[in-house]
Amino acid sequence: MRRVVAVLLAVCCAVLGAGALLSAATAADGSGGAGVVPAAESTSATVPTEPTEVPSEPTDGPSGPTDGPTDGPTDGPTDPTATPDPIRKVTNAEFRWGVNDESNNRAFAPGTFNFLSAGKAPDPGKGGQVINAEGKWPATGAVAWQASNGAVRIEKITTAGRRPADLAGLKTDRYGAELGSATSGRFSEHEVVITGGTGEVNPATGTAQIAWKGSFTVFYYSGMTFFSLTDPVLTVEGGKATVTATASGFASSMEDQTKWEPVPPMPVTIADLESVGVQQLSAAQGFTATAKYLGVTAPGFPQVDGPYRGAFPADFLGFVDKAGSAAYWYSSGGAGDAYKVAKPVTISWDAASAIVPDVPAVAPPKADKGPKNKAGKKPPVAQPAGPSIPVAQPAGPALPGQSFAAAAGAPAPAAAANPARYEPPVAYALTSSPTSGERPDPSGRAWEWVLGSLLLLGAVGITVSAPLMKLLKGTR
Repeated sequence: MRRVVAVLLAVCCAVLGAGALLSAATAADGSGGAGVVPAAESTSATVPTEPTEVPSEPTDGPSGPTDGPTDGPTDGPTDPTATPDPIRKVTNAEFRWGVNDESNNRAFAPGTFNFLSAGKAPDPGKGGQVINAEGKWPATGAVAWQASNGAVRIEKITTAGRRPADLAGLKTDRYGAELGSATSGRFSEHEVVITGGTGEVNPATGTAQIAWKGSFTVFYYSGMTFFSLTDPVLTVEGGKATVTATASGFASSMEDQTKWEPVPPMPVTIADLESVGVQQLSAAQGFTATAKYLGVTAPGFPQVDGPYRGAFPADFLGFVDKAGSAAYWYSSGGAGDAYKVAKPVTISWDAASAIVPDVPAVAPPKADKGPKNKAGKKPPVAQPAGPSIPVAQPAGPALPGQSFAAAAGAPAPAAAANPARYEPPVAYALTSSPTSGERPDPSGRAWEWVLGSLLLLGAVGITVSAPLMKLLKGTR
């Protein structure tokens, strides 16, 4: 009997040892099952290669001085304090400015737009006037909108480049698509260009003054309110660069469109330019500078904070406030605040070789995805009758917490005295097992194999022990 038990124990140990070894081998290399080999592991060993180069011997000593000076001078001056170019006299400078996106946008009043015009717009005669399809004031017949006037012209940005403006282009984007709503973010993209500027630029002292002759007009709501800017001047002095002009126009009111009276002309700053110094004044063709807006405070106006908090210069705001359109020139909290940011100003020393600024990319408008009939297909004149709708719809459950007027003479429901409190619906998230295709790593579960084997062998031993003992007793 002892021999038989010893033999059985030896067999159990052998089986358990083989199972443990097999489990460990499977966990180590992932073979024999659906395990996944980690992507970071390599399937073959890499034999390191021997270095192919022999390190160079150290030099005998430090290198000596060169035989002599270089053959010639360097290609250019290396002194950062070198004298800038001499004074530049300009006789045909160019001024280019897109004002801002809001001045090239669809207006909030139906059928009206905001746009730029060359020249100084005449008096329409009364308030609430809108320029007609011919660019004239309906009441007087006077020409109100112009594509060019003297040295001033209006250009439109298109996919084929810049071109002279026309009335139709005031209502379309660069792709020729009609402007959407006032908050669609698509604009007509026009710029005012004035040539013939005269003056001088002195890079050595960091000063400049250039003056232009001519006017341009900024129309809002197709002419219900507008103002003109005349004879702009660039001044650079003491590290500050500004563009000034004479503003003129008429006082209007959205609340009372009968209000219409001239505003006395006054000089204003239309743009404070950033970072205009010796480098910009020494440039061969001119420069483009950012007109300050973001972060500028509007004294005396209800300015709203946010990502587009800013304003045009204070004296300019003082004038447009009298004209009735101040809220379009600072962050007032309206839906178009992002469109009020001032555009950069480009100054070219010579209009014959003027700078043509790059324009940011704009995605084409999305095509209408509404249903359309195929060519030659017309909808039937009489539509087939559908299922009839019951005249009296069954009453649905009343919303909790809502009170409705009871019929005359009907007693008020008891629940009305203490309406039920509304409880929002609760959302439950369902969880599931991981969806990854990787199987769990079995390397840390060898004890499960051993325990399972022991239990299995114990069951087998119990099953065969009784017959085996009887057999052994019979053989004695």
